[in-house]
Amino acid sequence: MPKKILVVEDNLDMRELVHLYLSREGFLVVTASDGREGLYMASAENPDLIITDINMPGLDGLEMVKQLRSQAAFKDLPILVFTAFGIVERDNAIRAGATRAADKPMDFESLIDEVNELLAQSKDQ
Repeated sequence: MPKKILVVEDNLDMRELVHLYLSREGFLVVTASDGREGLYMASAENPDLIITDINMPGLDGLEMVKQLRSQAAFKDLPILVFTAFGIVERDNAIRAGATRAADKPMDFESLIDEVNELLAQSKDQ
């Protein structure tokens, strides 16, 4: 059974591109356009991994991560956060509870490597 990944990204083009690329790699991909929808989709879809942007309208990625981490079901779920704002935002993402934070944009080969590594680590726990 393919691993399910939730992609939370407010930019439609980026969301569709990540969806397409991950789907081509054999992952089952569900998407959300902001943090509120991301919280809903996480509960409804029970993903194996969440990839989220930080800066989104309404509920941003950092607050979404904090809220997810406060729920037992998502305490250990791997969460990869992307930011276009560098090291300060990456540090904020880790403090909020992200498993890993990376600069945006990321090339898709690196994205797949990150996804596979995070999924392998979560399986080992």
